Amino acid sequence: MDVTVNGTGSAADPYKVSAAVILDPTPPQGGTNLIGSGPEGLYLECADVRGCFTAGDGITYDQATGEIAAKISGDAGNQTKIGTDGGIFTPAPAATVLQAADTTTLNATVTGTGTASDPYVVSGDVIVAPEQNGVEASPSGLLVAPSSDTGNRLAFGADNRLYVPPDTVGCGLQGDGSAANPLRAKPAAGSAAWAATWSCADSQYSTLKCDPNTGSLWTPPEHYTAADHLYQEHMNPVVSNIGPTGGWAILTPGGNPAVVAFDVPANFLGNQCRQWSYTSHVHASIDVSASSTATFELGYIYQEDGGALQTRPIEGVLTAFGSARRERYAGSVSEAGFGKPASSTLALHYFVAVRVIAGTITINSWTSDATIHTTTQG
Repeated sequence: MDVTVNGTGSAADPYKVSAAVILDPTPPQGGTNLIGSGPEGLYLECADVRGCFTAGDGITYDQATGEIAAKISGDAGNQTKIGTDGGIFTPAPAATVLQAADTTTLNATVTGTGTASDPYVVSGDVIVAPEQNGVEASPSGLLVAPSSDTGNRLAFGADNRLYVPPDTVGCGLQGDGSAANPLRAKPAAGSAAWAATWSCADSQYSTLKCDPNTGSLWTPPEHYTAADHLYQEHMNPVVSNIGPTGGWAILTPGGNPAVVAFDVPANFLGNQCRQWSYTSHVHASIDVSASSTATFELGYIYQEDGGALQTRPIEGVLTAFGSARRERYAGSVSEAGFGKPASSTLALHYFVAVRVIAGTITINSWTSDATIHTTTQG
């Protein structure tokens, strides 16, 4: 401001104070001073100022007209606009509606009101059919687990998928367990109808059965049979001049009893299940020298398993010849037994014996030709 004072201050010449606005021709920021001074005072033209404005985000500016307005975004979904009163207007959003939609496998649930403090929460429970199946809902998710029942072969493979191991075909079986090639018995001689071989009923006479406790097929234990044969000369040395014995006496040539002995050890037949039976037969051929007055009997004394002694006569001279003579006699004895327990032992002893009633006799030779046959029963 440039101030000027004129006059002397008297009544005739009072002081006159005047001022003139000083306009800076070179503003300190280096721009152009747009303020002008005219007859009516300072002035600032709008056209001169418009170039000083620029539009930022959210604003539109027209330098030609000087109009400044709000800029409405053109992005899709923007609901903001200019209202009927010329102001900025954003309509209230439409209500968001969520509805649970169940399926045959999922039970859906929606909770909450959709506000910031109570947002919508959508959850679902898997529906497992009530019928028997291999799916179950566990705390960690859906689960398919093989049964723990004995004999179950369903398992998880190396790829974590279920599989059934292939059948192991053992002895007597054929096939791979598939529908096209099922497991079945493998008879060495092939297949044949029962009626083509036997005239009896298979349900009554077939011996193949199945154990309901183990599931194993079985047949009755094998039958066994065995035999033995002995041929013995007992008179070594000769037993001479045997006088009256007062009953049956076992001959002891050389001090040892003359005997045919069949000693069957335990499980001789390889049989541990079936009862068994035996038959035995002893044939004697005896060379005897007798005095003229001799009367006598020849035979065996039989003993089984250390039991009682039993006499078995085979030949006899009950009337004296009247003269000394030498004769050969022959005869046989047999024994049999049944229902012997499985694996049991058997001791059959045939002792050579004589009963001299009168006179004397000499046994020159006594041979025993003996056999035994054993077989299982049932």
